[in-house]
Amino acid sequence: MQYYKQFESRKPYIPSKFSAWNEFLFQITAIVFILVGFEYLIWRWNHSINWDATWVSIPLYIAEIMAFFGSILTVLNYWTHKDIAKETPIHFLSEMENIPQNNIDRPIKIDLYIATYNEPLAIVEDTVIDATKAKYPFDDVAIKIYLLDDGHRDGENKDQENFKALAEKYQITYFSRENNIGYKAGNMNNAFYKTDGDIIVVLDADTRMFPNFLTHTTGYFRNKKMGWVQTPQWFYDIPSGVPLNEYLEIQYGIVGKVFGTIIPFSKKFTVGKNVFGTDPQLFYDVILRRRNASNAAFSCGAGSLQRRSALVKLAHKEHDENITNALKNLKKKNKNLNLEQEKLRLNQEIPLRPFVHHISEDIFTSILLHSDPNKWESYQHPDVECRMLSPQSFDVFIQQFARYGEGTIDIALSKKNPVWIKGMTLRQRLSYLETIWSYLSPLWLTIFIFYPVVFFFTLVPPLKAFNFDFFIRIVPFLLLNTIVTLFGNWGVPTKRPEQFYLAGFWYKIQALYKVLFGGKIKFNVTTKSVKYANSNLKHVWPHLLVIVLSLLGIAYNGYLVYINAHPSYSAFFANIFWTVFTFYLIIPYIRASFWNKELFEKSLEYDKKRENRNRP
Repeated sequence: MQYYKQFESRKPYIPSKFSAWNEFLFQITAIVFILVGFEYLIWRWNHSINWDATWVSIPLYIAEIMAFFGSILTVLNYWTHKDIAKETPIHFLSEMENIPQNNIDRPIKIDLYIATYNEPLAIVEDTVIDATKAKYPFDDVAIKIYLLDDGHRDGENKDQENFKALAEKYQITYFSRENNIGYKAGNMNNAFYKTDGDIIVVLDADTRMFPNFLTHTTGYFRNKKMGWVQTPQWFYDIPSGVPLNEYLEIQYGIVGKVFGTIIPFSKKFTVGKNVFGTDPQLFYDVILRRRNASNAAFSCGAGSLQRRSALVKLAHKEHDENITNALKNLKKKNKNLNLEQEKLRLNQEIPLRPFVHHISEDIFTSILLHSDPNKWESYQHPDVECRMLSPQSFDVFIQQFARYGEGTIDIALSKKNPVWIKGMTLRQRLSYLETIWSYLSPLWLTIFIFYPVVFFFTLVPPLKAFNFDFFIRIVPFLLLNTIVTLFGNWGVPTKRPEQFYLAGFWYKIQALYKVLFGGKIKFNVTTKSVKYANSNLKHVWPHLLVIVLSLLGIAYNGYLVYINAHPSYSAFFANIFWTVFTFYLIIPYIRASFWNKELFEKSLEYDKKRENRNRP
């Protein structure tokens, strides 16, 4: 039996409720936070830069500016809130499209695309079964399910699972293709012109729809400018962890067992809840949902609904632009070029692609639709309407999130960068910039993490002095940042996302390097089966290095304090504080890298007991 079967009874989270009072408090504290932040940075430049050590002082100051700019982008993204009232499901095409006068109205058509590549048949079959249970209040609305198989598992190779037979078993349509050009986008494009749904629902291999998915979401398309609707991706299989005493015994044997016995309440303290930091509630329920106010909620692929007519218009627009650009290049090389003849040839050769061929096809297609002259709108639906599987190993988690980083940075370096592409509003540009900026974070996070180590061994402070003037500014600034985060996130837990945001600096550095210096970007499909790497040291060696160097540095500085030879006690204790905070952020990340099969199975065992206790 698949491990996730025991979680079938889990219920999704309830979306956060809007509070005008909470929003008012957020806006007031955010304004104060920004003012205090500017005052702090101005004071830092005028009074605290150590001009005798600019090699460490200036980079730290620049890092603070970059981090503060990211905070401002977050405040702007969170500034207002806009939920749209649910409308009744659409029945006829005229309710969502402007039909030419001579055309006859008809019931809408809905296509469900299940995109698959290398996932186990058992997981895909569960997705298919749930798709066949989709409810809709109008019997004459055609709901067709398509299994888009990019793994060529059509029964010809007897060593592979037969996905074509799976499609036949449930009487749905099976599509495959000869190549994998364009990754997932190419897979969906291959099906697009073979199907005719007015609304296309994009499902990954593990995206299991709840029965009322369509009933709750199609009504948004009554707005004839609504290009797509994204629903939250909810991972219902996230482990709840294991008791501390058993965690220590599994990881460290008899020594861990002894410590587990000594530590008070070790049987009640849980280790490993959301161990890989993959719970997406903060992203969907807060970050993306807040972007509804600026019409900047982008598609995340799985769990989204797409308007066919918007994709068709986009495909033709991009097709015409590609032909125009190709003709310009050809004309530069040959001034006597027969433009009409070449235009006809290019029209035949350049394909129509509704979904952009890219490893981040979802956000890239969203950017093009948001900047389109048709002014397409988007919406992040607040309620969870489907369930998905989370990465179940640290290595898979890194692969998935590194791919997000590579894709976003690649878009930022393209001509379609949403910050300067034509057609965007200012608020849309700022919202997309926040996403891009988050993947540039290692540029300042690395400095924040390593600068105490530099101080411990050089004894060169990045500030003139860690005195009262400094602390009276930095403490209110950090406190206000915490309060703004609390109000802005509506009470959604942020501890694990914050930890993994900072600790993820290393894979983000690698993503930046790969894109900037020409590494081949691959579409790594997230493995749905449970696989553990032999070693995750390659992902956490910088984190371990920080810990080792920090402890050695603290010991060295402690010795200098002991012999009364330390040049700055205040700088030493300030850096100890920052080091402890850094440890708090990166240790859960390191712990996740050591999460193994035995811990996974033990966590499942405890989850099963919890599920049984919670059943009525």
